[in-house]
Amino acid sequence: MAKTLRPDETANPRSTELSFSSSLADLADGFEWASRRALAWVQTGRPGAMPSYWAGLTDRPMFYSRDLAHQALGGHLLGLDEENYAMFRQFARSATARRRFYPLWAFTFDGEPAAIDYRSDDDFVRETPAPYELVEKSIEQYRWTRDRRWIDAPELARFHRDTVFRFTDEHDIHGIGVAGERAADDIFAGSPTYNEIRTAPDLQLAGDGIASQWAATEAYAAIADDPEDRNEALRRTAALERQFEESWWNEKGGHYVAGFTRSGPVDVFALEPSWFPALKSMLTHSERARRHLAFLTAGLESSPPPNIEAFTYLPEVFFAYHHDGEALRWLRHLIDSRADYPEVPFTIVSHLCAGLTGVRPALTGAIDTDSHLPDDAWAEVAGIRIGDAVITVRHEGRTASELTVTSGSGPVTWNARFGARTEHATVPVGATVRLGS
Repeated sequence: MAKTLRPDETANPRSTELSFSSSLADLADGFEWASRRALAWVQTGRPGAMPSYWAGLTDRPMFYSRDLAHQALGGHLLGLDEENYAMFRQFARSATARRRFYPLWAFTFDGEPAAIDYRSDDDFVRETPAPYELVEKSIEQYRWTRDRRWIDAPELARFHRDTVFRFTDEHDIHGIGVAGERAADDIFAGSPTYNEIRTAPDLQLAGDGIASQWAATEAYAAIADDPEDRNEALRRTAALERQFEESWWNEKGGHYVAGFTRSGPVDVFALEPSWFPALKSMLTHSERARRHLAFLTAGLESSPPPNIEAFTYLPEVFFAYHHDGEALRWLRHLIDSRADYPEVPFTIVSHLCAGLTGVRPALTGAIDTDSHLPDDAWAEVAGIRIGDAVITVRHEGRTASELTVTSGSGPVTWNARFGARTEHATVPVGATVRLGS
């Protein structure tokens, strides 16, 4: 096995051109800590190690599918594109028909299956959301990098298509187009959810499963070259939306259910199954979204997650619907924790540099921004790499924004959102443009 080192044992951590500054000093301090800590988990260059970084519990020198999916955007922002690509490709290669199209759950840094999570091709840890998240997040990496390996490399192209179609069909246990598993109590037999808490409901279909499936299918439809594949993915995306709105809404409780057991729907607050539909922006009905987010807020007050990993999703959940005060609350909770779990620093980086700023590259090459700052605050992120462009984004509250194209091969199309209004500009290389008031 490749020799692995903890961050405090690392003499020469990687550096980054990414920077974050703000009038909110605690956020700026949080970025400085998180960026250093995340880079210290990089394993690339150590004897026997493939390009990789730590993505899992600190006592397990490995990278996990669930953790990687959530750390990958922070990894890109910090300049870890080769590590991301190598690790995603490792998971894609492992998703075989013999394994019913599940990727393995974890690898050691030399690229071997992690023995703690793999006993045989019939007996390994697997959870339904993971393959879908790997599809969605690898296509997201294409949007950020414009590197066509993410969608054209044979292993990834096959994995995307097999997951959206063959994995779904293989695991459609209720015959309704939603993947799941027969029970949630044995992760080695397969679980439909990321929720591994012992008191979790024994789901067969879970909210984090259907939301991740929907996000992956929608993402695949946007990049599929084959018209039949694209149309089928669009059909499946629409069918999942109908299924979710017609069968998963609990009108009396005012929220979406966490999923379904053998006997019917589960309408309790169940952590990941409850918040993943919001995380993936699946809540398209505005009044239902408002009520469901209120349900999440109440659930987090009465039954907060017992593990820090779960909290890493919450800023995304609330930024997605401009519940910015709640998002900042949980972002500050992560920063204040200074938790050593690698997912914490990696996601702090992405929450600050992409979430707070609303920076999102479109498949067309355009760049969208949407400030989530308080009205009296400013923040600036420099060194954001999107394709071959390097940009700086500055927000002053939610009323004025600037975009600078530091380098690149040509001008950048910019769509800046201010509440219900969107302004547009074309920003040449070397120029700064200001939009808003």
